Amino acid sequence: MPLDIDGLPSTVTAPRTDPVYNCHAYLTKVPIAAIVPFIDTFSKPGELIADFFAGSGMTGLAARSRGRRAALSDISVLGQHICSGYLAEVAAGQLRIVAAQVAAEARLAIGNLYQTRREADGADIEMVRAVWSFTYYCPACAEQMVYFEHVSPDGAPPKQCPSCEAPFERRRWKRGEDVPVEVVVDGVSGKQVAQTISPLDETRIALALADPRMTLVPSQSIDSTREMYSRSGLGKAGLTRTADFFSARNAIALLELWRAIERVNDADIQKKLRFAFTAILPRASRRYQWSAKRPLNAQNQTYYIAPVYYEWNIFELFGRKVEAAIRADLELASQQGDAAPEAVTYGLASADRLAHLKDASVDYVFTDPPFGSNIFYSDMSLFHEAWLGTTTANASEAVVHTTGTRKAGSSERYETLLRGAFSEAFRVLRPGRFMSVVFGNSNGRIWGLVQRALRDAGFVGAPIHVAILDKGQRSVKGLSSGSEGVVTVDLIITVQKPDAAGAEIMEKPEPADAAELIREAIAGMRIGSMPSPSHLYADILRRAIERHLLLDELHLSDVLIALRQAGYGVDRKTGLLQAQAMDRVAA
Repeated sequence: MPLDIDGLPSTVTAPRTDPVYNCHAYLTKVPIAAIVPFIDTFSKPGELIADFFAGSGMTGLAARSRGRRAALSDISVLGQHICSGYLAEVAAGQLRIVAAQVAAEARLAIGNLYQTRREADGADIEMVRAVWSFTYYCPACAEQMVYFEHVSPDGAPPKQCPSCEAPFERRRWKRGEDVPVEVVVDGVSGKQVAQTISPLDETRIALALADPRMTLVPSQSIDSTREMYSRSGLGKAGLTRTADFFSARNAIALLELWRAIERVNDADIQKKLRFAFTAILPRASRRYQWSAKRPLNAQNQTYYIAPVYYEWNIFELFGRKVEAAIRADLELASQQGDAAPEAVTYGLASADRLAHLKDASVDYVFTDPPFGSNIFYSDMSLFHEAWLGTTTANASEAVVHTTGTRKAGSSERYETLLRGAFSEAFRVLRPGRFMSVVFGNSNGRIWGLVQRALRDAGFVGAPIHVAILDKGQRSVKGLSSGSEGVVTVDLIITVQKPDAAGAEIMEKPEPADAAELIREAIAGMRIGSMPSPSHLYADILRRAIERHLLLDELHLSDVLIALRQAGYGVDRKTGLLQAQAMDRVAA
């Protein structure tokens, strides 16, 4: 097919702000707006697009919006669930009615567990949220400290024991039981107000803890074979089941809401309500972080619970998420092409075994493989899949374990699966057609692996196009440390399957001179042209790939060192290259 790749930009900017993207969280989603230009360039209306690392199905939604068909697959039970929720077509008015009905049924079933008393007028009222705090025991005087009570007005942690002034060290002080410290209600004027936890609140919490329904809350074990068990310190914290991450009140409320949804007769409405339910789970849990200024949300990449966290009324969360689903539906309807929902299929299959696709049956592939050891999708999906009743078969997950019993041989398994996936992509693609791969990693060795796997699968050696994908994000590690040691922008590499008439000879790429490439990039960097070290690293990778150079020795850490040596700094709050340092270098 004739191609016009001049319209494809070298940097694709697609912030994660649209209603579809934000409706349901899934790790490392690619916004629809970032996929559409590639679908338009490398396929025609009516053709079949495949994505075998489909995640939450954004490629399918993008394909449908452009009048294409899509064959999606992944091992992720959660991803399949999310995609089917997006595709379920329901009337907004009817969805609101049924959502209100199931919420009313669940409220009736939990009784007065969320009821509190407003201090201003003594009225019985349902809480909006409660605030909980860690407690610690001072090793010097053995007195208990409630963390929340000694946080500074701007949210800075306590510095010393309030009783004996011994220095506070979170890792060395023994943890006590978490305690509720505040409850937030709608005030007399309608504005939300915070009030101190009362004996009545404590009674409600005790009733929930003793409720026999606690044993019925769906849960999945998080054992030592899971990477997140070690990375999130779950064993030490005693958090070895997904149900452990919910307060007793929220666990019971979620159970009754799920039961009410399961009684809905309309299949599409039930699917959309289940979609809204799983979307609220991170915020409905103890992972919803408090801050002195505003809620900090829940980190989807880890099981982290902050020292001060929220117990948020799940009915408020559910109502807001139903409205978010309606907004997403409206956005999808405005983009909809000629393809019907059934034009998008989603099967559970490992990327290296695409038995559902015939040889040379696919017109274009757009896919986003896991990035080595960065994120463990199946571990984090357990949180949702406990409710769905089926869990991802993680034995074939494309990840590199860095801890635990599965660490041995993990890199080899990752490489084998990635090679198998690219070989399957080559098999199912029609001759002369294209595959775009989204990838990001701070380790040049992983990039070299990807290059070799693409070449060995049979794709033409040099990519036809390489673009930087900027979703306007910062890494969790970058946010917590003030540095950018993890790549926060990705590359979209497009390669071609040779025509059957005469395949191009696959020339092996030459090893890159990493130090020279980094020096060249920093020397040519204009003030403001590279907002972060990640952008510079991605640009170096892109140029090296375009020159057909091997990336094994191109590491982000080397770019960070070279930037410091050249006089550049990184702002600890934003992760961006500091303007002051750049001005000094320019001068």
